[in-house]
Amino acid sequence: MKKTVPLIAGAVVVALVATVVALDIAGWPGLAPRLAERAKYGLKVDPDTRVHLIWRPRLEAPQLRVVGTNGDTLADAHDVVMAWRWGDIWDWRHGAPLRLRVVQADSLALDWQRDAQGRTAWPLKPDADGHHEPTPVPQIDKLVIHNGTAHLDDAPLQLLGDARFGTEADGRWKAEVKGKLRGQQLRMNAEASKGMALLSPAESGDPPVQLKLEMTQGPQRLAFNGSASSLLDARALDGQLQVRGSSLAAVAAPFGVTLPNTPAFDLAGRLQHAAGVWQLGDVKAQIGKSRLGGDFAFDTRAARPQLSGMLRGGPLRLADLGPAVGTDAPPSRPGRVLPDRAFDIPSLKAMDAQVGVALTQLDLGTAALEPLAPVNASVVLDGGVLTIKHMNAGVAGGEVGGLVKLDSNPNPAQWQANLDLRGIAIERWLKLHVAALTDDPITGRVQGDIDVTGQGRSTAALLGSLDGPVRLRLENGSVSHLITEAVGLDVAQGLGLLFRGDKNLTLNCARLDGRFVNGVLRPRTAVIDNKDSRIDLDGRVSLADESLDLRVVAKPRDFSPLTLRAPVRVQGTLADPRIALEGKKLGGRAIAALALGALTPPAALLAFIDPGDSDLPAVDCSLAPRDGSAPAAKPAAKPAPKPAPAARKEDNRG
Repeated sequence: MKKTVPLIAGAVVVALVATVVALDIAGWPGLAPRLAERAKYGLKVDPDTRVHLIWRPRLEAPQLRVVGTNGDTLADAHDVVMAWRWGDIWDWRHGAPLRLRVVQADSLALDWQRDAQGRTAWPLKPDADGHHEPTPVPQIDKLVIHNGTAHLDDAPLQLLGDARFGTEADGRWKAEVKGKLRGQQLRMNAEASKGMALLSPAESGDPPVQLKLEMTQGPQRLAFNGSASSLLDARALDGQLQVRGSSLAAVAAPFGVTLPNTPAFDLAGRLQHAAGVWQLGDVKAQIGKSRLGGDFAFDTRAARPQLSGMLRGGPLRLADLGPAVGTDAPPSRPGRVLPDRAFDIPSLKAMDAQVGVALTQLDLGTAALEPLAPVNASVVLDGGVLTIKHMNAGVAGGEVGGLVKLDSNPNPAQWQANLDLRGIAIERWLKLHVAALTDDPITGRVQGDIDVTGQGRSTAALLGSLDGPVRLRLENGSVSHLITEAVGLDVAQGLGLLFRGDKNLTLNCARLDGRFVNGVLRPRTAVIDNKDSRIDLDGRVSLADESLDLRVVAKPRDFSPLTLRAPVRVQGTLADPRIALEGKKLGGRAIAALALGALTPPAALLAFIDPGDSDLPAVDCSLAPRDGSAPAAKPAAKPAPKPAPAARKEDNRG
């Protein structure tokens, strides 16, 4: 009796195991429909469905449907095979995305929908209260659908379209999507050398397969030719990218990225992606007439993505990025010249960045200004604060260095510029061509410091709110003799120069020392001094309302037989300046001329004779310390009296 009990127990166990194995081989007839009904995950399976739970867990169904929480059929597949591992099911039940090792079907009609909160009618992940949390897209390692269609309505992705896809007999996979992405009509074609995963976890180790992708939207085209391990999350992506279109803004709009409106462009480079880091290397880009290149990385793993890399190339023309710097349209306000269009720049709080810049040339977009060459800088974006530092730009044989900063956190945005100007040849940078003047009416090397702050989102608002000092000096300079005489209203010498031809006079000093206050520049010292005359300027220039109120006074050192010698007033606006003579001094000369003319008409000319002031002191042309207030112009020690003007040599006359 004692010996038969173990035998009976063993026989029962063997019978049970054999029964379980037999049932598993048979596919547990009737089990799948009952499990699907009890699971309450919207699964509706054919009564002949077979499920294998022991060896290579899988489901084989003549037909399988997924019914959503709203009662609609979300998926309808025929001749379905689904394979999984029990560890994946355990992870899914504990919050991980659902992972299926194989999904294969002869045909599939799919309806994928997610609302703005990421919720879907797909009943994949109900919580304890019966609500549906935002549902991750299922991870499918191997997807083989011979004939598939899908309707896509995904609010978080702003995707609305229809797709056709399938795996051909040779294993190649093709897909076509037509619809709208972020409101933009587009068409996408994709082709892979064999079936590939939609999503692939890092530990899957799936080898990359050849992938071709082309997306078009009107004249915009994006093409990729390379390899990847998965389609939707682009794991192990590596290949050549080409993007071309009518504008950067038009291409970026479907992806929710804000870029400026530009001329037509063409970009090519090597695109790679691994573990949330996108890299675009060996970039060659043409935007309008600009030529750019570089290497960049975009790290999406942090809460705020990080862009890093190096921008190279040249020339870069500001005209090709006009809307990005607010210069593409005339001012909207009549009678104004400063552009008031808001800067069209990406959201500065959307990401951080650290990008080096090394350009061979930066074209300012006007024939009146020489391009900057070369241009080197570091661009740092951190928490909405954009800083351009370590800036060094070659300008007409000299350089501009310093720092520019924009803080987008306050409203309006706050700007800061600290610039050093060293050795800039003004005759090269400012290209002035005026009939009757010398080829270069103003020459010399500009030295200076600019330390200003401002606020606003347009050029007009920024300049109209400037505060801070401006110090400029022209070294080893010269100025047109005709300009000097014209400012001094010296008729006789001006006429002589028109007949003889203009020439430049060496400058003793040319200096501007002033301060912006709320967009208004008031010179503390503004002087041009040469052997012929000293010209002083005072008054105000307002960039806030674009008004002018300047007084120009010429103090000649030489004798002139016919001159008006009255201060010149420059008033009006930047768009409509008005130049007039100051009436008080001119009126005095006119009264004197009338009185002398009453005696004898030729005597009236005596009122317009000016002996000049040969004892006029020289000017201190040194710049004030950067952190101190600028001193007024100091006269040098008064020289010994010189002979009367008539006795001076001819070459000292204007």
